[in-house]
Amino acid sequence: MVTVERQNKVIDRLNKTSFEFRGLSTDTKPTNKYKDVNIANGSLFIEMDTEDLFFYNEDTSSWVGGTE
Repeated sequence: MVTVERQNKVIDRLNKTSFEFRGLSTDTKPTNKYKDVNIANGSLFIEMDTEDLFFYNEDTSSWVGGTE
């Protein structure tokens, strides 16, 4: 279960939001949008069970960091 800890709107023409997600390593990380809101570059996903940190790469619509 993915939980949103923090959500900050990024002011730009694409209506993006910077998120701080928390979940397990087995959870599917959201890409492009979360509940119809665009995910901003640099958003954070923290895996609670591994303590790995991932940052959202808007160019590739993927999460980078951790041990992957």
